[in-house]
Amino acid sequence: MSSKKEPLNRKQVASLLRVVSSDILTVWETQARQRVPAAQKQSKLALQDSLPEFIEQMACTIIAYNPDSQKQENYKVAREHGEDRAHQQSYTLVDIVAEFRLLRAIVIQKLEVDTPIDTESQRLIHDYVDRGVGEAVSMFAELDKKNLELQKTELESIRHSAEQASSAKSAFLANMSHEIRTPLGAIMGFVELIKDSNLQPVDVQSYLSIIERNSQHLLRIIDDILDLSKVEAGKMVIEKIEFSFAEFMAEFSSLVGIKARDNGIVFEFSASTLLPEKIISDPTRLRQILSNVVGNAIKFTEKGKVELAAAYQNNQIKFQVTDTGRGISFEQRKNLFKAFSQADSSTTRKFGGTGLGLILVKNLSEALGGDFVLTKSELGVGSVFTITIPVDTPKKVVLSALQKVRILANPEEIKMVAANSLQGLKILLMEDSPDNQLLIQRILAATGALITVANNGAEGVKLAMEHRFDILLVDIQMPVMDGHEAVRYLRAKDYAGPIVALTAHAMKDEREKAVVSGFSHFLTKPIHRKSLIDLMSHLYRPLT
Repeated sequence: MSSKKEPLNRKQVASLLRVVSSDILTVWETQARQRVPAAQKQSKLALQDSLPEFIEQMACTIIAYNPDSQKQENYKVAREHGEDRAHQQSYTLVDIVAEFRLLRAIVIQKLEVDTPIDTESQRLIHDYVDRGVGEAVSMFAELDKKNLELQKTELESIRHSAEQASSAKSAFLANMSHEIRTPLGAIMGFVELIKDSNLQPVDVQSYLSIIERNSQHLLRIIDDILDLSKVEAGKMVIEKIEFSFAEFMAEFSSLVGIKARDNGIVFEFSASTLLPEKIISDPTRLRQILSNVVGNAIKFTEKGKVELAAAYQNNQIKFQVTDTGRGISFEQRKNLFKAFSQADSSTTRKFGGTGLGLILVKNLSEALGGDFVLTKSELGVGSVFTITIPVDTPKKVVLSALQKVRILANPEEIKMVAANSLQGLKILLMEDSPDNQLLIQRILAATGALITVANNGAEGVKLAMEHRFDILLVDIQMPVMDGHEAVRYLRAKDYAGPIVALTAHAMKDEREKAVVSGFSHFLTKPIHRKSLIDLMSHLYRPLT
């Protein structure tokens, strides 16, 4: 009968622990991957990181232990291993506890293959492992505290930003309501006055001028809102068109110069370098950018002048807009390029505006591949804005000096379209809105054209097939049969005459859709008299 083996003492346990440490690590790695979810994602190096030192320090602690000594045992490596695990994002506290307990079980299992270890060694092994777990728990508590504080700070910041955004949008909507209602109120009010049959002709003309001015202002507001929405939604389509830069600048300078003169200030355009006679860019967006920036400068300049300077270098045109206006403070610059904001909300009441102009210019400039910045500004002195736009040029670049423009004189009278210029032109108008029917009839009847009206596409198709018309004007959205369907039907029946689309949709894809349906030309609502008559004159081929 064999005698019971004596347990291994601390010295023997420490010695054996060093011998079997490699086996412990191999078994532990395999089982950890099977039992601990976080361990499955770790590399071998990351999983065993500091564990050889952990086991070596455990052996040293077992040997060095002295129950009569006041000296604290060295648990540094155990704590560091627990701390490292706590800092790994994939590990939860449950994962760490499971790893440490698995390690402790494997250590004891490997040490007690043939002979049990003494109770004191078992306690020291448990204590050593628990120190690592304890450090991990402490670290998790500290990290949780920091994370909670960080989350609290972030939530407070998000809440503050949301409140600011909400406040800005509320202020914007209130201002937008004012900006829209003001011209709309003028339009409706003066329309009511015009209904009075006792008005003098001079009063009617004055009221109509007011209505026209407010209508144009209202349209600009709507255009700005739609354009900003398109830019932010990534729907803005940039065109590449070759055009005369000299003619473009002459026309633009003339228009804004009149506005400056009406405000009692000087407008000046100059070129500091030779400029290409022709460029390839998007003239519509370029005009929109310059109109917003120069228009803003004119609006906020009560006396003095606004200067627009242009320079060409390295396939870029740099515009610099300088004014002698109010200037912008450092505090106001924070909101300068933010949607729904104005540099100073008090300016809304004095100068008007939606607060969309400069952010729209910024976005449009970037859409063209350029930039828009506030170069400098001083309160009471004025501001300088710089617009940089890359442009292509024809293969054979011709550079020329543009004439300096300084506008103080009265604008030229607008030439009206001569009456009877469309005498005998037969037009079929397909339009469901009685107001638009009357408007277009009145505009064209004054030129001598003959207009037949259809209230929807179905009526229009029937009339077009039964009678001869020189031009068809077709609204896109109509009841019974819409414009697209009507035109497709007519083209399928070999109708070859010009058909003009009338639509309130100004998007480029709407134009493309109209072309696919069979429209030959396109007019955007609201219909401008000059645009309508010019197109009719262009299409008119009187019978000889």
